[in-house]
Amino acid sequence: MRKTMCAFVFAALLACAMPGVSRAAIGEEDVRSAWDEVSRIAEIEPLPLLIKNDSTPNAWVTSGKSVTVTTGLMELLGRYEEIFGVLSHEAGHVKLKHYQSAVTSTIGVGIASLLLGKVIGGGVVGEIVVEAGSNLATAGLSREKEVEADDFAVDIAFKGGADPTGIYTALERLALYKGKLSPSGFNSHPPDDRRLLHVKNRILETDPDVEFP
Repeated sequence: MRKTMCAFVFAALLACAMPGVSRAAIGEEDVRSAWDEVSRIAEIEPLPLLIKNDSTPNAWVTSGKSVTVTTGLMELLGRYEEIFGVLSHEAGHVKLKHYQSAVTSTIGVGIASLLLGKVIGGGVVGEIVVEAGSNLATAGLSREKEVEADDFAVDIAFKGGADPTGIYTALERLALYKGKLSPSGFNSHPPDDRRLLHVKNRILETDPDVEFP
């Protein structure tokens, strides 16, 4: 009974925090339909789509070979345009070959960390400095790719005649969810406020008359 009440309160808070955006869970059929549509518009081979039973809202591309969406994300999002936007973002990672470049970058960072460790010397302090430097480097590379994927999602929406605000309101919901968690120290994604502003500006640059929910 207590868990049910907490879930209801969380849903109500989201609805109040986002006026104009209806609250309704996304079904598996919606996810698969959106992925097929996004793949067609983005002109990529539709990778296998996996639904993972996980309460944490998330979606990701695995090794450039499959796309995973969690049930937590499906429960968090409120309209088809939002899952379309999120999957367009993931399609951006595929189309722009972010996985391949990330592997190369990670190898480069690993070598640099190894050399840095030898310069600093061993011990706990050296290990901490090397790990922090490596995390910062990979986080910076990842943030750049996330921005590129956000831009790709906006462009795909316009190209397919879809509502471009889907990715924006999806990111808003995720930002609200993240606000309830503890900071992670090194975050690979851009800060929420800057990311939302960038996406909004990208949309308005293409069509100044777009209205946001």
